[in-house]
Amino acid sequence: MRTDSPSSQPSPSRGEGLGRVRALASELINASWFAACGEPLLPAERAETERYLSALALGALAVEGVPGWSEAAAIAQRQDWSHRWWEAEERAAQDLKRAGAAAFGDGPLMAALSAVAEASSALHGHAALAAARAGVADPALSRVAAGAAAMACHQMGLVLAAGLGEDHPLAIKYRLFAGGRWLLGVFGERCYLF
Repeated sequence: MRTDSPSSQPSPSRGEGLGRVRALASELINASWFAACGEPLLPAERAETERYLSALALGALAVEGVPGWSEAAAIAQRQDWSHRWWEAEERAAQDLKRAGAAAFGDGPLMAALSAVAEASSALHGHAALAAARAGVADPALSRVAAGAAAMACHQMGLVLAAGLGEDHPLAIKYRLFAGGRWLLGVFGERCYLF
């Protein structure tokens, strides 16, 4: 985990921090959701994923690309998902939520995050379209993909509310999703990026 906690960072002003969260909600439509799924990983995407894993203190794990939606579905259903990875993300998100609530109060923070949730509800259509373009018509898989992307949006809202920057692991995760990928997560000893 990062050594600098949200409380060690300068606190954004009330309007500035929550304004960034609301701006995120407005900007979600402009991202390339799921557009790169199935494409070979670029070196920059691999490096971003490695930074994400390092920032979560997960060590050096292999980063593996996923060639198609069927393979992504099979990975998402595996039972050997990493509890350590899941818990590291949860701790990071809870730290951010505490920092945001301390800076702005629970009500205003939740109102700003609700705008992000509402905007991210459109991501199911992006996932369904990307899957259909690849010849896959699986509404359940599209919902899972969209749910993962919506979680990344929520987590990015927390990063912005806490006044942290692009090097936070959940900001890196959001960039991967917004850049067209689906970060499936850590299963076994590998991190899968679709």
